[in-house]
Amino acid sequence: MEKTTIANEKTSRFFVRLRRIPGEHWYLANGNEKNVNPKNKIKVPDSIKAQDFLIDEISFFNKLVWYHFTCGDLEGWLPKRNIRKTFRRLDVEPIKQPTQSDIDNQCTAILMLLNSAVISVDVSDIRDKVEKWHAQSGTLMDLSDLIISLTHSIRDLNGVDFRKLDKQLLRRRPILVKVAGLDNLKSSLILLTGFNRKLYYYNDPWTGKLESISQNHLRKHWKRGNLEAISY
Repeated sequence: MEKTTIANEKTSRFFVRLRRIPGEHWYLANGNEKNVNPKNKIKVPDSIKAQDFLIDEISFFNKLVWYHFTCGDLEGWLPKRNIRKTFRRLDVEPIKQPTQSDIDNQCTAILMLLNSAVISVDVSDIRDKVEKWHAQSGTLMDLSDLIISLTHSIRDLNGVDFRKLDKQLLRRRPILVKVAGLDNLKSSLILLTGFNRKLYYYNDPWTGKLESISQNHLRKHWKRGNLEAISY
């Protein structure tokens, strides 16, 4: 396939939704990328138009940016211009913390963050470093050495506005957030993985599930957690 790839094979997968636009949504089957014409366009079935499309590759060809998707039995290429800018959800597997301890909460949240970067990590080594961090400081930016050593970057998002959180999620980077009062816990870490117009999606180590929360409620719990947040 003659194209210039702008995301490598290890790019973290993410979910998108189609824009509400007049006319029919369409996609290209694999192999039709070189010559886009009306005959190549395949109508997206009405039954899945409102569903989440899993993206596993981003490429540039025919002067457009395209997303390679799967949705049920369908797969192909969607033009980026037909994708909503107000929705993004990263494909990060939720993990349930093994016990109710603060250390297990923190280790689990940090492990999910690192897993999103497609990094092979030694869980026992991560735990040792988190225990030292918890005893000495507990502020998220003091995890910089650990995060940089494995992802080669760190992003300080303490106290930023929600537009910057959205921008980071659009970059396919989940966000580690310190909250208080969520799940009736004094303090805990969660991993933000997406957003839409009204809600934020997050992996909750306490439940081991993908959860959602309104922006107002997230703001309240985040503020109680001293507005701490980091990413890579």
